[in-house]
Amino acid sequence: MGGKAFSHGPEPLSTPRMPPTVYRHLLDHFLVKLAAFFERVASPIEAPEKVTFGDVDLLVAEPRDTPFDITTVAKALDAERTLPFPPIYSLAVPYPGLEGSFVQLDIQLCKSANFEWELFHKSHGDLWNLIGTSIRPFGLTANDTGLYLRIPEIELENRKRAMVFLTAKPDSVLDFLALDRDDWSRPFETMEVMFAYACSCRFFCAQSYEKHDLKSNDRKRMSQREVFKRFVEDYLPNRVLGVQNEGDASSLTRYDVFEEALRQFDKGEEAETRIQQWRQERDKLSRKQAARQWRRKQAMEDDAYTDAWMQFSSSKA
Repeated sequence: MGGKAFSHGPEPLSTPRMPPTVYRHLLDHFLVKLAAFFERVASPIEAPEKVTFGDVDLLVAEPRDTPFDITTVAKALDAERTLPFPPIYSLAVPYPGLEGSFVQLDIQLCKSANFEWELFHKSHGDLWNLIGTSIRPFGLTANDTGLYLRIPEIELENRKRAMVFLTAKPDSVLDFLALDRDDWSRPFETMEVMFAYACSCRFFCAQSYEKHDLKSNDRKRMSQREVFKRFVEDYLPNRVLGVQNEGDASSLTRYDVFEEALRQFDKGEEAETRIQQWRQERDKLSRKQAARQWRRKQAMEDDAYTDAWMQFSSSKA
């Protein structure tokens, strides 16, 4: 929430941004404290070049006591205020050494099975926004539950039903995108290094980031996300071609990626079943529509015949 959950409203709290020393001290402190309440506690890998931090984000799973009660956690952290937005709970915790000020701690309660993926997907700040623009033209979508493949035949009419789940295993996704596992596992030293990493995805194509080719969501990111804007407007036009280890998707087609993804993740049967079900539903709907049109036509013809007969009868009277 960017550290602003408590700074608005009828009784706002002061939540100043934190320098790195304060942030890391509190991060370590919160990790230890929350480990007493959850079996799994972790923080996403930070984005590069951050000089201040608006809040502390932690992911948790498997509460040691059930049902989970955020008030117990808040009390242990001396929280001044709590804002529950399940699965995210925001706590205003005293800012060390700064009386009357607070730090926003955002705790996201994850399902155990999805914990590793959530941590993976939230790491490195806006990196997934950059990668997402590369993979989208090839029918791939990464969201907060995993990597999906979109079926072209269904997508135009029902995007949700077009989504075939591929995997929520981070290493499998990195391998499929040809992104280095070791580089992902640690913070990037600079934004330039992170940008180069995004370009190393095998589905990278600079044309996808040209303004006239950007989708509406990407144009929104350009206006709201400084990192995305910097990547598109500064990094891409000025990068040294041939020096970075860039991916080259120019020879790939969406059909190629569709077939490869189904093989790689063993989803061919599921996709075929989804397609056949969709076609059967569409055929059934088409037959119903055709029947309705035929009945409507017959009714119009009957009405026309009746009108003509009435006129004929009137003329004879």
